[in-house]
Amino acid sequence: MSTAGPVTRASVPSVRPDIRVRKIRGTLVVAVPEQAFELAETTAFIWKRIDGVLSVERIAELLAQEYEIDVETAVEDTVEVLAELVEYGAVRV
Repeated sequence: MSTAGPVTRASVPSVRPDIRVRKIRGTLVVAVPEQAFELAETTAFIWKRIDGVLSVERIAELLAQEYEIDVETAVEDTVEVLAELVEYGAVRV
């Protein structure tokens, strides 16, 4: 269930308004139609910055600062995570 084209560093992701998110025992859980999944720590970091304003590249820069990794690695990881979230139908770009 894709909600857009490919995710690029210039993409500006937003969370679909019908998606429910809960914090359960310190872990973010995202509920999409017919399934729910837990977000790993770095995925949760990315999720919290999806606001329909920040680009993938800017989110990746913040990720790189937080986890002390190089920006290109952070961009690759952020694109991969967001592509999965788009595929699940939780995010659109």
